[in-house]
Amino acid sequence: MPKKRLDYLDMAKGVGIFFVVLGHIEYLKESTMRWIYSFHMPLFFMVGGILAYTMTRDGMPSLKESLKKRARGTLVPYVSFSLILLTMRVFELFFQPERVNSRELLRQLVDSLTGYGLHTLWFLPVYFLSGTLFFLLCRVFSGKRYGAYGMGVLVLALTVLALGVIDHFRLDQYPVLERELLWHVGMNLLIVLLRTLTVLPFFLIGWCYGRLEQWQTPRKRWGLLGVGVLCIVIGAVHSLQTSILDLHYLYIYPIHYLTAAVSCIGLLDLMRALPVSRGLCYLGRNSLVIMCTHGPMYVLYYISLGMFFVRKLIPMTDSVLYGCIAVAVCVAEVPIIWIFNRYFYYLLGRKT
Repeated sequence: MPKKRLDYLDMAKGVGIFFVVLGHIEYLKESTMRWIYSFHMPLFFMVGGILAYTMTRDGMPSLKESLKKRARGTLVPYVSFSLILLTMRVFELFFQPERVNSRELLRQLVDSLTGYGLHTLWFLPVYFLSGTLFFLLCRVFSGKRYGAYGMGVLVLALTVLALGVIDHFRLDQYPVLERELLWHVGMNLLIVLLRTLTVLPFFLIGWCYGRLEQWQTPRKRWGLLGVGVLCIVIGAVHSLQTSILDLHYLYIYPIHYLTAAVSCIGLLDLMRALPVSRGLCYLGRNSLVIMCTHGPMYVLYYISLGMFFVRKLIPMTDSVLYGCIAVAVCVAEVPIIWIFNRYFYYLLGRKT
């Protein structure tokens, strides 16, 4: 893949992870949350779809090679960070029992073992399963006359089935239900499956974006910039007319796919038009570490406390405060990223 293409995808992921951090700040306005949640997680799956296209464009890799690479990049970090978080919860059980009890700890263990995930870690098993399923679909339909249409119809059918199950059984209410642990095991596995199916369209949209880009006449930078800004504005306005999208808790409806597609395509076009930003590329390349540490390891929590103290000394509006918190968290993640990349790279599934 050309270097410029890698740069714009890294920049897009950098923007995405910044908004993930911003979206997890408490007390955000509902309108702001609806806009952020409408595209920030779908963006990562769409980037996965673009990478799936570029990976298969010059020849289909073997299934074994693909599974090994995906597992190393997603399941290894999932296991590593799950163990870290569970260890932290065990210490809390003994030293801060008011924060967690034995039943909650057991439930969190079940969530980790079933792939439901603790906090932001839910993303990793779903990315692995959906990416693998989409790769299998690419293999099945590759080279066929109407393969792209057949793959699209099958993805649509699977998604409609998943949305129907979610709506019929009201599974978006699952987080507030309390039952025996064996029931949670079964429900967790069902939720993971439904998450996998509901994000498949984002992989397909990304795959189509990569395919169309390959065959399009290269557009001038100003054209990309104009289309990008227009799509982002349309997506933002449309997000305010819909309910919040949350793939974690299965708060998703058909209209959300349109909003996410428009916003993400606009952002991708914008990143292709803008000069390469080393800062955004850095955030994008290390988005995995930021995703797994900013919330679960209380980085966001302590930065927020510090910034609320700063506001007492330096008056600022809520929007400025929240923006400063998100920037400060990204800066605070730099030494954490360095430590993991330098000493604990094997926890991220990397060989070096």
